[in-house]
Amino acid sequence: MTSVLVTGCDSGLGREFAQQYADAGWTVWATYRDIANALADDRMQHAALDVTAFGDFEALRQRIGGAPLDLLVSNAGIGLDSGHLGQLDFDYVHRMLAVNLVGALKLVETFVDNVAASGIRRIVLVTSRMGSIASNLTGGHYGYRASKAGLNAVGRSLALDLHRRGVAVTMIHPGWVNTAGGSPQAPLSARDSVSAMRATVARMGNHETGTYVSFDGQPLPW
Repeated sequence: MTSVLVTGCDSGLGREFAQQYADAGWTVWATYRDIANALADDRMQHAALDVTAFGDFEALRQRIGGAPLDLLVSNAGIGLDSGHLGQLDFDYVHRMLAVNLVGALKLVETFVDNVAASGIRRIVLVTSRMGSIASNLTGGHYGYRASKAGLNAVGRSLALDLHRRGVAVTMIHPGWVNTAGGSPQAPLSARDSVSAMRATVARMGNHETGTYVSFDGQPLPW
């Protein structure tokens, strides 16, 4: 049976990823910063995982053991920051880097052997179009942009380093989604965004590892 581990299932996209993969018959490991937010779904395995607390990674690794993970979805993230120079909240900037960038890298390092032992061998890093340096025409959002641009750089290196193990890595922008981290005016629902991302990931081949794409599979500029 195919299996997936998803971070950030407390709400929004992570919750939708877990639900859709469970509905599709996958074995799902759903993780939460606050386990009190766990989905009431006994088809899933539920675990506490604050991606800034490295002890949580070790506890979860011990639970999973050597079981294969076909797909690793690094979804946990925070943002946006809207501060301007002279008004920046640097504690929040540090937290964005810790969650959006360092936490994602720690996730891959912890579970890469499980992914490599699977049949599908896929890693998905949920990034943002705001991590595109070439597309930045408005400035601002320093911490968020840096965290996602850094995540894209990490993903590209992972793709190169893990290619020999047959592991493919994709950085994917979910679109402008109507979630707590998005906007009520956003045109995409979490359901539609995740459905499109799942389809994009499912049809990508190993030769496309290291790509930076939108939810519908369209390439994005770095």
